[in-house]
Amino acid sequence: MNKSILLAMAASLALASPALAQQAPPAPAGYRLAKVFADDQLSVEKCGPPRNAADDYLPAAAYPDQTRAPRITTHAKYQVDVVASGLSHPWALAFLPDGKMIVDIRSGGLRVIDKAGKVSEPLAGTPSIKNSVRLFGMHDLIVDRDFAKNRMLYIAYVNTPEGAKAPIGYIASAKLSADEKSVTDWKVLKEGAMVPRRLLQAKDGKLFAMTADVITPYKLPQDVTSPQGKVLRLNTDGTIPKDNPFVATKDADPSVYALGFRDPQGMALSPTGELWITENEPRGGDELNLIKPGKNYGFPVISYGRDNDGKLLNNGKTQKEGLEQPVYYWTPSIAPSGMTFYTGKQFPEWKNNIFAGAMSGMQLVRLVLTNDGRVVFEEKLLRDRCKRIRDVRQGPDGLVYVLTDEDNSEIWRISPAK
Repeated sequence: MNKSILLAMAASLALASPALAQQAPPAPAGYRLAKVFADDQLSVEKCGPPRNAADDYLPAAAYPDQTRAPRITTHAKYQVDVVASGLSHPWALAFLPDGKMIVDIRSGGLRVIDKAGKVSEPLAGTPSIKNSVRLFGMHDLIVDRDFAKNRMLYIAYVNTPEGAKAPIGYIASAKLSADEKSVTDWKVLKEGAMVPRRLLQAKDGKLFAMTADVITPYKLPQDVTSPQGKVLRLNTDGTIPKDNPFVATKDADPSVYALGFRDPQGMALSPTGELWITENEPRGGDELNLIKPGKNYGFPVISYGRDNDGKLLNNGKTQKEGLEQPVYYWTPSIAPSGMTFYTGKQFPEWKNNIFAGAMSGMQLVRLVLTNDGRVVFEEKLLRDRCKRIRDVRQGPDGLVYVLTDEDNSEIWRISPAK
């Protein structure tokens, strides 16, 4: 990755004050660590070891079942079918009301996929994407709750327009034409030195956006004047909700809703309307978080992972007063991307479970939660397919759809076995 371009997006700001002395919570029981390690190696023979398989950094958890929860195997009999292919590194998948799918491609443009799996030509009206950072481009894509009335889409992307010295992040809206061959009324809702990853529309219609800060020294996640490393909240016209937590804070970006994130790439509402995210840490310590307004989720002041060069972040601090703990974390890294709560009727056993895609882990993760939001079981699915999983969504048919991240990516449909 081109560090000079990324560093141009950063400001020179002081990190938070030194962490308080932390307690020494118990580590997971040795037998569980051994069993989970053995389970994680099951796909190695076919797919090769995952990128971070040799990372043996195991900081102590703050409480039981915060990491390496007991593994389970689903009783549900399912099959996986390829419903579309030929996509070059798509980033997000969304459903239109009639059951068609729409995807965006990292290098640029949107495609509509019909029920037979036919991929359309690129839709006209989208901006040309140019970035010297290969992993930047089109990111998330969602469909407005009132799409049947307004045909509105929301798109997160990074672009380097003509004359720009560094990449610029955008959150935009646009309308899908009636013939589904173009988009019109492209409107930028927010732009700036940020890397917007995922979008979500809450039940009240407000937009949530997650942004990343992916380069050392990671100063911006703790700075409320910057939109980097944050969860943001906007009205659908780009204005700021009056009840955002930092509206009255001097010099703060008023769109900031929560702070202290490194690279969040999964976001979903629970069946009860709570906001949950998954987050990539640099090297281990990937997180599942329950988001509350105004809260600080700690990065890089606290982390259960290390930096990409193997060095500890802030001397390995994992707890600090006033900073939120992750509900769950993964070591080594699975690189989570994409997330949904399953609420359909096709798989009763999976009701209200979290499904999260994983890129370096090449798996679909299923998490079973208690009513009070604790992770009690984890299952690894689809590891035998050896594909990076970029996104996962529940379709209007109550089935699970998975988007891979490859030169020739596919969309998979998980349905009850025939």
